[in-house]
Amino acid sequence: MSFEFRPLRDNDYDALADLLNIASAAEGHPIAQTGAEFCEEFESIGVDLARHTFGAWHDERLVGATYVVHVASETRHEMCYVFGAVIPEFRARGIGRRLFSDGVAAAERLLQASTSPVPKFVRTETWQTNSAAMRLYERAGLRPARYFADLRRNLVDVPKPLTIEGVRIVPWNVARNDEAREVKNLAFLDHWGSVPMSNEWWKSHTTGIGSRLDLSFFAVNPDDKIVGYLFSRRFPNDDSLLGGKYAWVDNIGTLAQWRGRGIATQLITAALHAYRDDGLEHAAINVDSENPTGAYRLYESLGFSRWRETVVHWREVSKS
Repeated sequence: MSFEFRPLRDNDYDALADLLNIASAAEGHPIAQTGAEFCEEFESIGVDLARHTFGAWHDERLVGATYVVHVASETRHEMCYVFGAVIPEFRARGIGRRLFSDGVAAAERLLQASTSPVPKFVRTETWQTNSAAMRLYERAGLRPARYFADLRRNLVDVPKPLTIEGVRIVPWNVARNDEAREVKNLAFLDHWGSVPMSNEWWKSHTTGIGSRLDLSFFAVNPDDKIVGYLFSRRFPNDDSLLGGKYAWVDNIGTLAQWRGRGIATQLITAALHAYRDDGLEHAAINVDSENPTGAYRLYESLGFSRWRETVVHWREVSKS
């Protein structure tokens, strides 16, 4: 059986989405991504198709792919993510090994070319059930570094809205997007693996496909400054696969000096009521199992329970 190995092209986004959807379903975690989502993501974060994507083709069908996402940073650390998959019927043929090797090599070149003084890492992640992928990562010298979990709850009997003296919950205002980005970057300074988001990346993330600013909120202080935020996303194409209408708490943060006052609880309860009023049935959130703010315990106290888990592998890259 022969394969053609080449980078992805502008007309391959739908093929990439189909490939990753098939691979995710095979792992028991179905998802309905679209080519438009990948096109938007790649353009917003500067993925160079010719240099940062690698595909395996059989009879003009994309059967395996890897792509590299470089997140430049002058703060804490710098990352290159390597993502990809192979369609199940084409596994155990060396395709994944070759594609992943190409992706890691591209990630190392990007990191070694960076002039940033911070530590630099190749990073990837997979479902905790995907033992074959984890073996592949570990053979390439990447080691398990962190575990993340998706939590979810239904929207029956949601907690009552919380009132905090001196803090108001207001609808997301896109005109304040840059202020919100600054709050996000400050709020995540002490979060493992987090790097600051650029203007372009944040804008695409908060206004692009799946964005639901009408279900998103700011927490503001008496001076009307943002001290916390909750950003929501919604992917209707996933509903039939997940068995219900889901909203995602995609990103939530509170400035360090404002923590411990219940602002995160205030934001989440506001969002849960908004989700329910919008006719949705479930809320979900992804959380670092060792989050330093105690977020995992907070979400459980608000009725969320463990759903599925991913594991992050990484390896530090030395200068060439």
